[in-house]
Amino acid sequence: MKFMNLNYILALLLIGGADAFVPSPSKSSVLQAVPTTTTKTTTTTTTELNLESLEQKTPNDKQTGFLLDTYGEKARTYRRNVFGAADWIKSRRPNRFIQTLQSTNQSALVRQLGIEVLFITLVSSFVVGYNNFLIEGWVDLDGVQHEALLANVLPALQLAATPFTLTASSLGLLLSFRTNVSYKRWNEARTAWGKVINDSRSIARMGAIWSKSYKSIDEAGLQRLGEAICSFSRSLMNRTLPPQEDEKNFNIYTYQQLTDQKYAQVLRTAKHRPTAALAEISNILVDFQLNPLHQVEVERVVTGLCDALGASERIFTSPVPTFYTRHTARFLAFWLLALPMALYGPLGDTWNHTGVIPVTIVMSGFLLGIEELATQMEEPFSILPMEKMCEGSIRTSVMEQIERSKAGIQSPYYGEL
Repeated sequence: MKFMNLNYILALLLIGGADAFVPSPSKSSVLQAVPTTTTKTTTTTTTELNLESLEQKTPNDKQTGFLLDTYGEKARTYRRNVFGAADWIKSRRPNRFIQTLQSTNQSALVRQLGIEVLFITLVSSFVVGYNNFLIEGWVDLDGVQHEALLANVLPALQLAATPFTLTASSLGLLLSFRTNVSYKRWNEARTAWGKVINDSRSIARMGAIWSKSYKSIDEAGLQRLGEAICSFSRSLMNRTLPPQEDEKNFNIYTYQQLTDQKYAQVLRTAKHRPTAALAEISNILVDFQLNPLHQVEVERVVTGLCDALGASERIFTSPVPTFYTRHTARFLAFWLLALPMALYGPLGDTWNHTGVIPVTIVMSGFLLGIEELATQMEEPFSILPMEKMCEGSIRTSVMEQIERSKAGIQSPYYGEL
């Protein structure tokens, strides 16, 4: 039996479509651009969804909207989990493994991998059919052996297992590093939001306590401070979500939740909304006419909010180097596409080598799943429960302190110098 040269096999795979595994939009969803029409007075540009061009440039609004409508992007909104005591108890239930296996077909991750796994399934089916019908012959359901159609004419699509044994560790290192870095980015983003929550509460607590000691702090000023604090976290959320998802909701927020509509208009028109919110907080604190010690103390906490903003923007604007992610995706694609040729011989005991197909499906599902996990965590903000943190963790606690102080429930503070 003839074996095809390994280099020739890899060349065929290069031509065959491994680009489907590169983290860029599928070529099957490409629509051509409509020509641009230009007049002397106005210029009208109608750009349709040319997703093929997204490999090297930022998508336009139409392309972004199209991608946001895909299942993978919609599923991210359901990953914004906030756990309570009951949720932790449920996560430790004794039958969790059985229930997790039973819900595999409902997994958003599995559905996201459908196109890639289907492509590998077709490749493995082609390898089995090619070798059976053209090279080696096949056995029908009655056990009758049939001769190959082109025996000793074409080379067999088979590879030795040694190259896969030698490269498996390298592939594992690439996937492990990719997953670890992506999880670290998620953890840093959550840590930054934890600092936003803590510092927001601290500023509100200071303002609520000092309002009993400073005659310059009235209830209206205290209300402004609370709303400005809450608007910072809401602006940060808006900064890290697509405008197609959050711009309308943010505008509604500024109209309904902010008493000072002049400040609300500033937020709506600001090019950088979080810094506009920080400036409002600092302006309110200056209006309080605090003594220097208190002013320095509270400004240190405000600077902490700015640090959290900088950390969030660093994560949001700086992905894992794209050449690393693309090389990992290509390595994984070639490895999985060539895998059926290596499994064909070892699984010869199965009927007509058909065991190659399910084994390839399972292995590709697990390995592609690891890469997909890293991709999902790399941009962590759209899977963080930012809205719940803004409303439940920040707004509830901050405005409660403000209302308690306005009602005279807050204990008086006699620390004014």
